[in-house]
Amino acid sequence: MPSVVLDGLGDERPVITNLEHRDTFIRRTPPSIGMETKLQKIVGILSKKYEINEWWMEYTPFETLVSIILSQRTYWKNVKIAIERFDERFNGVEDVARASVKEIEEVIKPAGLYRVRARRIKNIAEDLVEKYDGKTDKILNLPYDDARKKLAPIKGIGPKTADVFLMAIKGERVLPVDVHIFRIMKRLGIAGERDDYESLRTKLESDIPPEERMKAHLILIEFGRQICSAQNPKCEECPIRRYREVTL
Repeated sequence: MPSVVLDGLGDERPVITNLEHRDTFIRRTPPSIGMETKLQKIVGILSKKYEINEWWMEYTPFETLVSIILSQRTYWKNVKIAIERFDERFNGVEDVARASVKEIEEVIKPAGLYRVRARRIKNIAEDLVEKYDGKTDKILNLPYDDARKKLAPIKGIGPKTADVFLMAIKGERVLPVDVHIFRIMKRLGIAGERDDYESLRTKLESDIPPEERMKAHLILIEFGRQICSAQNPKCEECPIRRYREVTL
């Protein structure tokens, strides 16, 4: 991803300089060929601080999808409690689709925001049963772009949840941008005021090599939870504070 707010690395437009009264054209070297960009350095520093937690390995694809929904703006320990209760109570997508919203609420209550999330989960289950016989494989077997187009429009999923799901279950080389990553990128000066999910994701993915994107996603989230929080960030403990461009 070009670090456009920092130094223009990766910008393929020629830079014109005047040297000894002659016009000289210098083309900047893309970040993948030249020196590390700011974001690459940051991910490298954080990689030494945090371990990667591929939490989805112990869940079915549908349980992973539910976990992604429950994990938004929630402590992970509460998500684990809720998903364990969910696994004990429900036996697959069809069982969730048949359940009442009230019943789903009671099961996922430890994760918080359970009324809104229960409706989302039930809607997703009903949609999967109606269109795909309750089988997520019918979506997961598709190429990334096609699978994303099937998932994102489902009420309660959207582009970000679809990307996290496909990254986790299929190993798609995407870098989903959650609320933590968006906040971090704004403080680093990488995300601009006009950036939305798609534009920022494109920036990050053009800067981080495909094989490093899952790691970057997980590490940045952990950093956002532990240090660069929305309220009362621990700036004195921040290992990348020298790269910050926004005064907190």
